[in-house]
Amino acid sequence: MYLLGFSAVNALSGCNLVYWDEDFDSYHNLSKTNPYPYHSVAVYDSNTDQNRNEIQVLNSGVAALQMRIDMIRRAQRSIEVEYFIFSPDLSGKIIVRELVAAAKRGVNVRILIDKSATVFEFDEFYAQALLQYGIEVRYYNAAPLYYISTINFRNHRKLLVVDDREAITGGRNIENDYFDLSTHYNFLDRDLYVEGSIVPVMRASFDAFYEHSISERFQAPQQPTYRVELQKYERRVAQVADFLEPSEVEQAARIKIEAIARPLLLQKKRYSCPETTFTTDAPGASFWTRFKDPYSDNYRFLRKTIFDKVMSVDQELILASPYLLNNRKSEHLMQTMLNKQVKLTLYTNSLSSTDASYVAAQLYQHVYDWQKLGITTYVHAGEWIAETEVVFPETRQARWGMHSKTQIYKRSNGNEVMVGTYNIDNRSNHYNTEMGLFCKGNDELVQAVEASILQRAQQGYKIVENEEAIDRNGNKVNVYGAGEPDTTKMKYMWLPSWMFNFLL
Repeated sequence: MYLLGFSAVNALSGCNLVYWDEDFDSYHNLSKTNPYPYHSVAVYDSNTDQNRNEIQVLNSGVAALQMRIDMIRRAQRSIEVEYFIFSPDLSGKIIVRELVAAAKRGVNVRILIDKSATVFEFDEFYAQALLQYGIEVRYYNAAPLYYISTINFRNHRKLLVVDDREAITGGRNIENDYFDLSTHYNFLDRDLYVEGSIVPVMRASFDAFYEHSISERFQAPQQPTYRVELQKYERRVAQVADFLEPSEVEQAARIKIEAIARPLLLQKKRYSCPETTFTTDAPGASFWTRFKDPYSDNYRFLRKTIFDKVMSVDQELILASPYLLNNRKSEHLMQTMLNKQVKLTLYTNSLSSTDASYVAAQLYQHVYDWQKLGITTYVHAGEWIAETEVVFPETRQARWGMHSKTQIYKRSNGNEVMVGTYNIDNRSNHYNTEMGLFCKGNDELVQAVEASILQRAQQGYKIVENEEAIDRNGNKVNVYGAGEPDTTKMKYMWLPSWMFNFLL
């Protein structure tokens, strides 16, 4: 886990990223060095009603999708869309068709998608088709695969902004898995919807990414002359044209989505945020900037803010992350929290629920040591939790993982919650650009998010001894949540996952 720490590559590179002394006795207020628009703090003034920000928590995937639909339909001037994954599946079709409808009524729509080869699907054929509606798609970091280091610097941000007035950020990408729509594998996730003065800053950060030279305008696909290639080209064009057209499956799904989501959204509470903080990393990092520039000072902003938040905790720290990887600095930081008698609670994926078994191979090397230190650790069991109804009955039998990136800071001078895109792993710490939205001073909001985290965690397994776990009824269970051949495969992954830990 990199709770503001350092990945192994930091030490290998020789760059000076030391922000605190070896005993964590003193440290600078690091977030004060973060520049606009990558960092902003809005303190509400009740006398003038300035810097008002209201927040809603979106735990349900179906409700989170409907909220995005509603936001796009409310748009009058502008929509900014930015995601690490944007899949042309059912959820992608619904979102894109809403964006096209908005563009047709005169709304300026801009889309930025990361071009990671491992997850990239929304290619130039889709971008070309959307251009006819005035929608421009750009791709972040389109470096070819042979740029072995630069391709690791991905844009992991997730953002939807409408009219500089309302926004959503959190763990969800645009893909069926994140909206409870997959019949194979789904994520329990969390977003924050925000309306208020912090939103223009979030949009300004989008502009910085969208306009940066690392975000490229797409190259229109060229029609080939050879017959075989021409047939492939024509099939792709027809496929995209069909994607933009309504379908019976989509229409039926929309009706079910709204039927489930609308009651949830109508009863969803809005929380006023006394102090709202938005922080994001900066765009443009690459192999060359990593070595030429003061990398941490110029690009890595979110981990500074989180470090400030963590170091101010004097009561309890709750961390929910789909991936938990540790290193020497983060271990030292956790020990510092324990020395201050801060209660630590962790919630992550088991082997049975993760989409990254190589991360689980490292998790199970450390999780028992955390338990012995007094850290409470829960792992998700891989099963559906009946928080809300689902669109497709088969979804209940699908495999489920947790994907929310949430942190709660309990302290005597004001409790705080963070929801964002930041995983507790070395990729988010060092390579990926991440973003987070913080709210301090509203205990009701903090309690609601904490209750959601613990309700999900306690539906899983609690680590109690070396290679032992119990369920919510106190019964002993398989600590991995999985049997053969999964456990053997994971154990074989230990050595390569250890060797390449700095990339995980």
